[in-house]
Amino acid sequence: MYFDKHVFVCENVRAEGERPSCGPKGSPQLLAYMKKRVQELGLKGKIRVQKSGCLDRCELGPVQVSYPEGLWFSIKTQEDAEAFIQNHILENKPEAIRHLTLKDEE
Repeated sequence: MYFDKHVFVCENVRAEGERPSCGPKGSPQLLAYMKKRVQELGLKGKIRVQKSGCLDRCELGPVQVSYPEGLWFSIKTQEDAEAFIQNHILENKPEAIRHLTLKDEE
């Protein structure tokens, strides 16, 4: 396996009046923060955080998905992003941030 975790952060932007999209909800800033933190923590090469196109859960965004677990998250603030990094990335305890996890039916 190339990475222990591979996190995709939706940065899709749609035209005004269309379905909501993650880009205008702050996902580029969240992506930059998460990438910076992964590097600061010395996890580059083990954890990959990158942008993605539409993940089709637009109304819940900004949306992220983490593999290999296949867990979906709605991380909306820098504080949410830090909780994600501390609990899911470092501690491997996504249950601690259940409030940020999207359910299958959402």
